[in-house]
Amino acid sequence: MMSATRPAAAPGVIARNVGGEIVLVPTHADVAHFNNVFLLSRVGAFLWEQLDGSHDREELIRRVHARYAVPESHDVGKDVDTFLAELARRGLLSI
Repeated sequence: MMSATRPAAAPGVIARNVGGEIVLVPTHADVAHFNNVFLLSRVGAFLWEQLDGSHDREELIRRVHARYAVPESHDVGKDVDTFLAELARRGLLSI
């Protein structure tokens, strides 16, 4: 869990809207074969926009609840943790 951190997008990662989808391209990676190009879900794209280093995990969870009709019983924290962990694993996140 990343509760005490304020995650931010890693330097050198470009986010572009391509055909209505948000695509992440790390400029430091070998993208010639598109092995390191990432397509985000709608919620993932929303979260990506929030990763400016000023929001902690709890704020990200609140923002997802405010933006989307997520039942209170759904564990958004687990989803946020999974998303952030995957970004970090792929080198797309500065923590």
